[in-house]
Amino acid sequence: MKFVKTLLFFLFPLLTTAQNVTIKGKVIDAQSKEGLPSCNIFVNGSTIGTNSDLDGNYQFNNLIVKEFDLVFSYVGYRSVTKKIIAKDAEIISLDVELIPSDNQLTEVQVKSKRDKKWEKQLKKFRTYFLGESNFADMCEIENAWVIDFEEKEDGFHAKALEPIKIKNLALGYNITFDLTDFFVGKDIHKLGGNVYFTEMTPTSKTKLEEWFANRAFSYKKSPIFMFKSLVDSKLPEAGFSLFVPKPGSNAIRTDNFDAELGKSVIEYESSKMVSLGKSPELKKIFVVNNLEIHNQSVKSELRTYQGIDYGISWMQVRGNNVHVNKEGVPLNPQDIVVSGDMDYLKVSGMLPTDYDPKSSANEAYFLKFEKPPFAEAVHLHTDREVYYQGDKLWFKVYLNYSSFAKVDTASKVLYVQLIDESKKIQETQKIEISNGFGHGAVVLPLDLPKGNYQLRAFTNYMRNFDGLIFETSVPVLSRNEKIIVQEAGISENEDDKIKVKIEKFDTKTGEIYFEFKDLNDNPIGANVSLSVTNPLYSPELNFNTDIRRNLNLKNLNKPKSMPFLMDKGLEINGIFLDKKRIPVQSELNVFVNDLQNFSQTGSDVNGNFVFKGLTFYGQSDIYLQAVSKKLKENIFIIKNDVNYPAVSIAAVDFKDKIVSQAEPIFKEIVIESVETKEKTKDKRQKMLYGRPDYVIEENEINATNGVTGLINSILKKVPSLQMRGSNFVLRGGATSVYNSSAALILIDGVPMGSINSVNPNNVLRVEVVARMSNMYGDLGKNGIVSIFQKDKESVSDDVSDKNFTKVAIEGYKVSEIFTPQSIKMTLNESLPTSYWNPEIITDEKGKAIISIGENPILPLKISIEGVSQNNVPFRKVFYLK
Repeated sequence: MKFVKTLLFFLFPLLTTAQNVTIKGKVIDAQSKEGLPSCNIFVNGSTIGTNSDLDGNYQFNNLIVKEFDLVFSYVGYRSVTKKIIAKDAEIISLDVELIPSDNQLTEVQVKSKRDKKWEKQLKKFRTYFLGESNFADMCEIENAWVIDFEEKEDGFHAKALEPIKIKNLALGYNITFDLTDFFVGKDIHKLGGNVYFTEMTPTSKTKLEEWFANRAFSYKKSPIFMFKSLVDSKLPEAGFSLFVPKPGSNAIRTDNFDAELGKSVIEYESSKMVSLGKSPELKKIFVVNNLEIHNQSVKSELRTYQGIDYGISWMQVRGNNVHVNKEGVPLNPQDIVVSGDMDYLKVSGMLPTDYDPKSSANEAYFLKFEKPPFAEAVHLHTDREVYYQGDKLWFKVYLNYSSFAKVDTASKVLYVQLIDESKKIQETQKIEISNGFGHGAVVLPLDLPKGNYQLRAFTNYMRNFDGLIFETSVPVLSRNEKIIVQEAGISENEDDKIKVKIEKFDTKTGEIYFEFKDLNDNPIGANVSLSVTNPLYSPELNFNTDIRRNLNLKNLNKPKSMPFLMDKGLEINGIFLDKKRIPVQSELNVFVNDLQNFSQTGSDVNGNFVFKGLTFYGQSDIYLQAVSKKLKENIFIIKNDVNYPAVSIAAVDFKDKIVSQAEPIFKEIVIESVETKEKTKDKRQKMLYGRPDYVIEENEINATNGVTGLINSILKKVPSLQMRGSNFVLRGGATSVYNSSAALILIDGVPMGSINSVNPNNVLRVEVVARMSNMYGDLGKNGIVSIFQKDKESVSDDVSDKNFTKVAIEGYKVSEIFTPQSIKMTLNESLPTSYWNPEIITDEKGKAIISIGENPILPLKISIEGVSQNNVPFRKVFYLK
């Protein structure tokens, strides 16, 4: 992550406003005293300029700038720059003498000296002068022959015999660049000069629109845009975040920003950077050394950190202070040094100082041409649409992304909420997202009031966009009610691009064979969820939550600002105080998963801290610790004030469809007492997979080498098992079109992604199933590794003398395995959901088989939702009679 630093001498001196300034005079040869016709006279760095007449006379009328550099440039003469400080309505007379240049060679004479070495040097010059972007490719140096190069021990030097003429077809400017300084050294690049812009004439309206868009893009990449955002106190709204190296950290930086945040780099508070300047119309901005600037308002071709496609820059200022006007234009550009994205466009992205960033046309065209930002969309497939008091709602999570190249760096946390009719959030779950999928369940308590609830789901990042939060109605009925609607047939949609067919239904074994094809009858791979329900208790209510529409990210509008960041894992926010309840700035540790995993961060001067990217499940004991042993009896205050999006309940009228009956269709659930549970508790409880093929007892587990020792103990006992990455794989196990060959890992009966969170000293035994387990659906397709833990009381002994503070925090919602017995019915045929599988993956022939149990009772409704291997969403409903 090393970048050459560039001194921005072409960030031109400050333009301050005045009214009706007039400047007139004559340009003459210093030797002959004759007037010089067609001399370029311009306000440095702007489009404001004129030419002298045949006698060398010139005049500017109605200038609205009062402090600027006026440049006089003439071919064959040395350029002259005059500092102008004008008053309102002032008339300034200024005659200028130009001295002939020492370099009087003709174009033919100069070109005769340009050889292959010079051409190679010109190519190098273009790289450092114009950059390597698409804009640079659209720039032409029309008189490159005027440039001379020199290779010295300290670096690469360049000078120009005359002003360099540049045609910038990316921004629509003809540029005259009077080069005064160009040097490329080992760690720094100097570039300076006097510059005059003239507008090009577009060949079409489309070309003009393109120029406007590119100019707005260049502006948003410039230091001036950041300075302007600071002056207006709108830095976060403009998409900026600032960071600085962590004090005392000498660690080598990696390209994983999330891993480095809190370790080698910390967030920088910008609220006190701006103060009053030398005059009422100026501001002073304090820039700390090695300021790291993240600009999410524009994309970047540079890849500084993995998974981050927006601009990352660094800035240093000699003396630490930048003096700017209200538009963010600096008075002391010679003190500013930048690297990274702000330096990437170089001269090819340079704008005149009188460019108006407030132009509505510029911003409108920028939005028109700019590629939309990365976005996420979500859909929840629920096992049915109507539920009952004491019921359980099962769901599968599908996420779609505007770019699947960034799935690994997308949001890892999905918030799922149940909301009642009064807009009160009854429950919030955090669902772990892996490769765009997740699943879970919401328990609807027996005493939950009946009514129309709302289920909604979102990532924090989705909140930047309009219309991406998933919302659907969830009617909850009393236990003696049901909804009556007209029975439907097989659902078909002419827009469907996936064909799903039931090849065979065995009414004795309950096996159903499915086939998935595209419109050309080619087998396709698919990841689907499937529910089998009783149509009498799971009617189609069409709550307008179609997966094909919910996952659509076309025609997405770019948000004005993006204050909501991606959750790359769970976060713990809080305040750190010493024993006197005074905020302390300190290094802090957090330990999760029975002390097996830890992370480190720092609190600021106000004691605020945040741990990011954590992984733990359910109600977990979290241990917090100050790194310094001098800090004892500390206080950690955990912040729970989560600001969720506003709730809007859609009015859905289904009450006229509800009918009641005398007897409830459910059996009442008898809750076991704690005493009864303890008596029946058995560490050798029967699992759904039945008899294991291998058992590793506690005395066979090597706990001295941590998780590695546990893994080796399992592999030693099970010859057909091997490790691939963090997954257990059984030799000869099944695979799918998604190359899913990993065995299912259960920890105390709960499916988990890995065993990294397990403390080997707390393992009671391990059971391995080396065969397919149908009870777990596709999850059990490749075998099962089931780990049983002891009671966790021993953890307290490990932390009693280590200055830990223990807090209980809710982590990711633990996934559950569907069992029909979760709801007790008066009659078996009235069971609302008899089968639910959120993890069905087709084989290489586009086929899938499920088993819903022997002698199933008809009629049945089968609801299938999913996405194909090519990310095409689809939904199908079948009725079996």
